[in-house]
Amino acid sequence: MPRAPFQVLVVPFRRVGDQVEFAVLRREDMNVWQAVAGGGEAGETPQQAAEREAGEELGLDRPAPLYPLQTRASIPAGYFADRDSWPAGTYVVPEHSFAIDLTDVEIKISHEHTDAQWLDYKAAFEALRFDSNRTALGELHERLVADDLPLPVE
Repeated sequence: MPRAPFQVLVVPFRRVGDQVEFAVLRREDMNVWQAVAGGGEAGETPQQAAEREAGEELGLDRPAPLYPLQTRASIPAGYFADRDSWPAGTYVVPEHSFAIDLTDVEIKISHEHTDAQWLDYKAAFEALRFDSNRTALGELHERLVADDLPLPVE
């Protein structure tokens, strides 16, 4: 299925007692740490793409609460092989961010990654390679501290 001209980012978190941990994944192709990331497929909404990408990359066997974040980024279209199939004049694609609560959920990483780590906020922030990932992580961390998660998407 052709790729749609948008990207999604999904920051996994879990509660362990009074603490919160965040999952970071090591990309197989670039050897960098990031959150779940991927492109939408034709006909998908960003929410649907986020749910699919999280399921695929984390090996989820059941749905988990997915929360929309305010964080947005733009990625140059030239990074994507499917650029030629997008409308003329597409120079950047939006990246829509979400968080997923994986408390008491086991993850099984996909072939796209070589490792996964559950880290506290500071360690996760330092491990992440991309600014958009750090911004989304920071927003999620602040929301969790303030007990201000938005309603999960349905």
